[in-house]
Amino acid sequence: MNPHTRKLLWLSAHPGSPPMWFLPLWATVCGAVAAAAAPPTPAGLTRLLLVLFLVELGWGELWLAVVATDWATPLGRWQRWKYEPSHSSTGDAANEPVLPYARPGSPADRLGRWLAQLTSWGRMILLPLAGPALGSALVGLLLSLAVSAVLGRDFLLLTLGVLASAQLVALANRGRGGAGPGAGLAFRVGLGWLAGHLAFASLTLPSAALALMFSLAVSGAEDAPENARRALWVGGHLGALLILVALQRPLAVPFLAFLALPPLLTDVADGTSTWLRRYGLWLAAAMLLGASAL
Repeated sequence: MNPHTRKLLWLSAHPGSPPMWFLPLWATVCGAVAAAAAPPTPAGLTRLLLVLFLVELGWGELWLAVVATDWATPLGRWQRWKYEPSHSSTGDAANEPVLPYARPGSPADRLGRWLAQLTSWGRMILLPLAGPALGSALVGLLLSLAVSAVLGRDFLLLTLGVLASAQLVALANRGRGGAGPGAGLAFRVGLGWLAGHLAFASLTLPSAALALMFSLAVSGAEDAPENARRALWVGGHLGALLILVALQRPLAVPFLAFLALPPLLTDVADGTSTWLRRYGLWLAAAMLLGASAL
């Protein structure tokens, strides 16, 4: 199934959970707020729209194609795949070299047989099972690289970071695909924040630290156990509080602490989508508050 179709099906099945897909875009806006020293100009708004386009349509499509696809099945078939050439009338086609003028058993012959095996596996196994995902990943990557080239070198590096982190999430799931709605959300929020900041200014340590802390807070939504989810939420908000205290922003501290309270006062033994539906907007408000205080 096409990754984009899977995304639409998931959203239609969970109409009450917009904070899941909304948070990376919101983090991008918060990063821009953290960087902007003055109200944005029309050119600045255009640049921000380009970054949002990159985060949602470029990185989002690339991320979904890599993370939500079952790569383990076709790769597992490759380990057992045998190249079987068509038999000729003499019955000795299996012994004939694949490459012309290559002696049987020579390095060139072995390379030719491996390439023939790879081609047949790709045509018969990989493309039917993961062809749409490969196409979506390629489109997302090319789109990301094109927009990043317009925005600057930093965004090219971030695009490579998105690709690498998506592969890490896929590997953590053993390449089985079907990752939950919160899978990799911490990566996407953190990278989105960095993209928003870099759209307007060079990255600063306080902004990068806040991106890390809020990524830590949101990482509890990734199907974490109940106690770990609470600890990640508290650790992320506490780290953000300490950063604001170190920056001498005392007015923002009590409000940020208040926004961290709701999950601590209720039962957190919920699924990922339920958790994000209940507390995603609280986290979004905390992110905007932290960005505005810088």
